[in-house]
Order: sequence, then C-alpha cells, then structure tokens
Amino acid sequence: MAASMNRKSSKIFYNIAVNHSLTNKRTFLKKGIPVPSEYLYLDDPKNKVNAHELFKGKRGVLFSVLGAFTPGCQNHIPEYLDNHEKFKAEGFDVIACVAVNDPFVMSAWARSLNTNNKVLMLADTHGLFTKAMKMDLDCRHIMGTIRSKRYSVVIEDSVIKGFNMEPDHGGLACLLCIKNMKTFKR
Repeated sequence: MAASMNRKSSKIFYNIAVNHSLTNKRTFLKKGIPVPSEYLYLDDPKNKVNAHELFKGKRGVLFSVLGAFTPGCQNHIPEYLDNHEKFKAEGFDVIACVAVNDPFVMSAWARSLNTNNKVLMLADTHGLFTKAMKMDLDCRHIMGTIRSKRYSVVIEDSVIKGFNMEPDHGGLACLLCIKNMKTFKR
C-alpha cells in the first residue's frame, strides 16, 4: 500500500512539476561533454567538492533525484546500495547522488539510508551544478526553488560517456545505470 502511494504521489508531484519546466527548449546532456566544474557539498558546507575533480582519473556513476526524502526518490538509493559491489566489480570507482538540497539535509538522508559512503550524497545548494548540466526543473510553486530532473550518467575521467534522462518523469532514469551496467563496459 505504501509503495503504491509513493508511486502515486510521485507521479502527481511530477505531473505538476513538468508543466513548469525551465528546460523544455534547451539542449540536454550529451556524450563527450565534460562534467561541469561546479562545487557540490558532502555532509556540511565546509566540505566543498568540485564535481569535475571528483571524477578526474576515475570511472563513476552520478545520478540525480528531485530531492532528499521526496516520494519516489527515497526508493532509488537502496538499489544503488544493493548493487554497490557489482559496480565496483565492473570498474566503477565512484557512485554519487546529487540533489538541489542543503548539505545537512543530504547528510541526514544518507544517515537515514545507511549509505556509509558507498553512495556519496552531494548537495547542490543553489542548483548551479544542475543548471550547468541543463537539468533544472522549476519547482518553485511546490518546493520553493528549482530542483533537478532525474537522470543518471556514466562518467570516465570527468567526461560523460553515457546518460539516461527521464523523459516522462516516471522516476526510473536514476536506476537505468543499474539496469544498463553491462552496456557501459570499457
């Protein structure tokens, strides 16, 4: 019952948000573009992480969610945690989640999900990274600010090698890196 309620509320939430998208007529992610050199935050405002530098010389997965503790998004992190060892076996060094939230909220969410740094929970406090990725979604009418569309990217040495973007706001694009893991072999 709770799972169907989360899916239903997530769908309703996105049906509202999609009508206010800031990115309807813009170019989205492309293979071969570098990860933006914007700062994200891990755990607290003192721990700045440059997104481009985070993936330099590494292979990783970055996925975005609408927000910490939001319906639907809460269910995506456990799938990445369950598949952490598979990602490592496939040669992935970093698994990271980004959301337009403050670092304290992302840190609390990480603790509530017991991520234990298997998935880095990164805060994009002002949405600058999200805007640089051209994945911003106008949620001011519901959440007070812009948020990120849901997507996942495979990154090698700070260059996007593959991506999945959610076309219908159904909530599955964040998980497509798991389902398509074999597709992104070196």
